Amino acid sequence: MLFHSRVKDKRHGLLLDKPLDDPSCCGVCAALCCRSFPNVDLSWEEYQLLESMGATRLHFSIHGPHKLIIENGCEFLVGNRCGIYDLRPEICRRFICRSD
Repeated sequence: MLFHSRVKDKRHGLLLDKPLDDPSCCGVCAALCCRSFPNVDLSWEEYQLLESMGATRLHFSIHGPHKLIIENGCEFLVGNRCGIYDLRPEICRRFICRSD
């Protein structure tokens, strides 16, 4: 056979109503959510916190939410894990990825 059959793991992202702080749900993930979106929305407090932590890919906005640019991978990724897990933005706390 010339082509190997690959079974793709289909994943669906869900944005929960409230934060989920359960590191076990990310235990087998390749940090797809931290690599698959262009940016994440931040509150002013989150923007200030990430700026104080040395974030270099922040976007300040006068007319909308501030943003952390994560295109091509979040700058806080360490391997496939969040290097600021306990301090990550609320939208990151609310996002979860499930397999089919």
